[in-house]
Amino acid sequence: DGASGPSGLIITLQGGDADAGWRFPRQDEWEAIAEKENMILALPSGYTYGDNEGAWVLNTDATSMQDINFFNQMISDISVRHWVDTSRVYAVGWSLGSMFAYELACHMSESFAAIASFAGTMPVNVKSCDQARNVPIMHVHGVEDEIIAYGNTWEWKAWASVGAMRDIPSLIGYWSEKYDCQSKAETSGEAATHFAYSDCAQNARVEHYRLERGTHVWPETLFGQPTSEAMWSFLNRYTLTGARVQHPSLN
Repeated sequence: DGASGPSGLIITLQGGDADAGWRFPRQDEWEAIAEKENMILALPSGYTYGDNEGAWVLNTDATSMQDINFFNQMISDISVRHWVDTSRVYAVGWSLGSMFAYELACHMSESFAAIASFAGTMPVNVKSCDQARNVPIMHVHGVEDEIIAYGNTWEWKAWASVGAMRDIPSLIGYWSEKYDCQSKAETSGEAATHFAYSDCAQNARVEHYRLERGTHVWPETLFGQPTSEAMWSFLNRYTLTGARVQHPSLN
């Protein structure tokens, strides 16, 4: 719709056992957000390749850039077909897709304005994460997640190139330390605790929702707001050139 200006782009990142018929968790909510906010919603479907255990390559380095190359080409292709505001490209991931969101933060920091994800983590030993800019991050995770443990590291069964995976406090610590965040605020609710790391280098931000009784199933709400909308309100604050909206309560 040219009259309303260029559209931003939200890319969903599927879980590990997805196929072409797979729908993203609460996909209808993401479709509604895209329509309301003049955003394009892209739902790429990956597939198992080489020694991967799932759809997306993890612990990317110079020898395993195929998914990063694919995402670069996909964004370029969408930008040819549509009027895209390339300063407003976002990723939302679930499970393995949450893990891949951190690959995008590491290797496509000049493309993604911000990322949000649920129920993933990243390797203990990161092969490569040389960012051009600090990508704001929101991570949501259930303490009772039976697939991706909240409180302890774990080993891939057969994916030797990835190695051990981080517990979630270590994941949040990795990013808040990498971004040199100086302030931490904690808000406790009945079912969740929200951690916000701010005063970070390059005005980045790291937010974490710890769901006290959460499992691997996508949560309906965060502090009473639909999870998709809570994620979107975080993502929508950022562009590649910096924060769009200054919220007094967040500064």
